[in-house]
Amino acid sequence: MTRTPTRWRLALVTVSTVLALSACNVHPGAAAVVGSESISESRVDDVALALCSAQSTAQAGAPQELAGRAARQGALGVLISSALSKQYGDANGFSPDQSQVSAAVDANQATIDKLPASRRTAFTDTLRDYAAGQLVVTEAGRRALARSGARNVTPQQALAAGLKLRDAWVSKHVKVSVDPRFGTFSAGALASGSGSLSTAVSSTAAAGAKQQPDTSWVATLPASQKCS
Repeated sequence: MTRTPTRWRLALVTVSTVLALSACNVHPGAAAVVGSESISESRVDDVALALCSAQSTAQAGAPQELAGRAARQGALGVLISSALSKQYGDANGFSPDQSQVSAAVDANQATIDKLPASRRTAFTDTLRDYAAGQLVVTEAGRRALARSGARNVTPQQALAAGLKLRDAWVSKHVKVSVDPRFGTFSAGALASGSGSLSTAVSSTAAAGAKQQPDTSWVATLPASQKCS
């Protein structure tokens, strides 16, 4: 795999409405099922709490003990995107450069070290999976653009092209079902319960390719993403 940038931002998906509370889950205990992978509600909670702790660390506050509904939906959006990228890569012969994945984690070690011990694994694993997925999708896009004759392709262009390829493949090969309390999956992104789409995965992914996350990355989240 050719070299791609090792600067990443793990970004939460922006949501615009409060989640419905009364819906039933067709997969007991699962927040979402992505192809053959089940994402448990407990995993979503762990990731949301880890991200909230990172946000508190960035703002020099006390660690957050509770994650808001929007934070949980954002965490699930990240987990779904990572799962889709991995499945797309596995099916199409793309694999991430593990040294670059490790570099993404190393770049965030200062943030990880400041987290409560109980939150570090969830944060690290989520960042690792997200970085791996970004590498896979970026490489897929780079190769496709090269075949079309494009030159001087930027990482952002490769990532955007790769996400289009991934989402087109997903629409044909992967079934994604989401507990209605978290919203619905549509057009490659997690939508809120009202049907209003969150910020496109491609936008957050492009942002992730531009800037290496550090102790302040969570502080940039909009108010709807704040932990409570």
